[in-house]
Amino acid sequence: MGLAVPAAVAPFTLHLRCDNCMRESTRDIKLPVGEGIPRDPDELIGSAFLGDLKFNCRPCGSVIAQLVGIEGGYSYGY
Repeated sequence: MGLAVPAAVAPFTLHLRCDNCMRESTRDIKLPVGEGIPRDPDELIGSAFLGDLKFNCRPCGSVIAQLVGIEGGYSYGY
């Protein structure tokens, strides 16, 4: 009998705006399970995980975007 290992913590949805054509898009990310993994949007912003993400706007081809919002993670009820 094997043990079930969760694949990821609560997923996040990033809301991005292309700097060239100003179109908004979303991107779902799932982070691996482990010590020090961000569990809410505030922790995600302060972590190094966002620095490794690549962006490519499909309509115009730009590789630069602004992060305009984050949804997901765990809610602590405050």
